[in-house]
Formats: sequence, C-alpha cells, structure tokens
Amino acid sequence: MRLDVLKSRELLATIYAIRSLDKTIQKMIRQETKSIAAPEWTKALTKRANTALEQQVIVNTAVVSVSNQNVRAQSANKGRPLSGGLNPKTDYPAVEWGADDDTQVYERRSRKGGMHSVKRHTARQFKRRSSGYVWGPTVQEMIPRLARLWVQTTVRTIANAIDGKQE
Repeated sequence: MRLDVLKSRELLATIYAIRSLDKTIQKMIRQETKSIAAPEWTKALTKRANTALEQQVIVNTAVVSVSNQNVRAQSANKGRPLSGGLNPKTDYPAVEWGADDDTQVYERRSRKGGMHSVKRHTARQFKRRSSGYVWGPTVQEMIPRLARLWVQTTVRTIANAIDGKQE
C-alpha cells in the first residue's frame, strides 16, 4: 500500500528537507527511523497474528527499510520455505486472506476393482477474509504512525545537528 506524498505538505517538505541535507545527516535520519519503526512494525503484526502459521509467514519475515524518499514496511518477502514446504514469498496470500474452500472430487478405483467418487477439502484450513487478518489491518493502523515517525525523526535529527548534538 502506497501513500501519496503529493497530497501531504508535511511529507513533501520532509522529502525535500532530507534531499537538501548532508549525506551524514541523511544517514542518521535513515538509521534512527529504522531503529524505531522496525520494532513497532513487528510488534503491531505480532499483536494480530493468532496462529503459528501467521506468526511464521507474516511476523517472522517482517522488515522495514528506509530511504531518503520513503519508509517501506514489508512482510513475507524474505526467508526460506518452511519445513512443510510452504514458501512465505509465494504462499502468503492464503495465510493472510484465506483461500476458497475448494473441494476436489475425483474417481478412485477400490481394491476390489470398483470405482467410487472421493471428495477432498484441500483449503479448509485457510479461513477466508477479504480485508486480511494480520497484514491488512496492521497497514491501516501503521501507515499514519510511520509517516508521523518519519517526519518527527527528520525534524529532531536536523535540530540536533544544528545544536551540535549527536544521538
């Protein structure tokens, strides 16, 4: 989910201010923002993760990256496949939004030679919800908080640099 900075004077001013700063101060802003935002993002995801699968796929892969233009909070884009074979990078939609309760029906031959129909429920364990369970609600809550954090950190770092302080 992206935030349009052209509609926010404060965010646009923050980006312009960061661009005009010395590289060492830019680096301090990025480091300070990341050190505060990453634990907050993970904590907010953890608060909503109810199952071990949500914890492993969404929370354990949460990461925050900060550049001079944006703060990016991600989840399910890193890590190896889980021991059962589920790959968080490709299979996260079923964990977050659920899956259709598809049933597979196929014909099978019995030991005695007769044919019979077999019905299997293949995705019943993935509960269905269009707005998501963990990531979606967390994004709605955290985008304004991360934007405020980024602006406040930028202003505080610039003020400290003017005063000659280092954090």
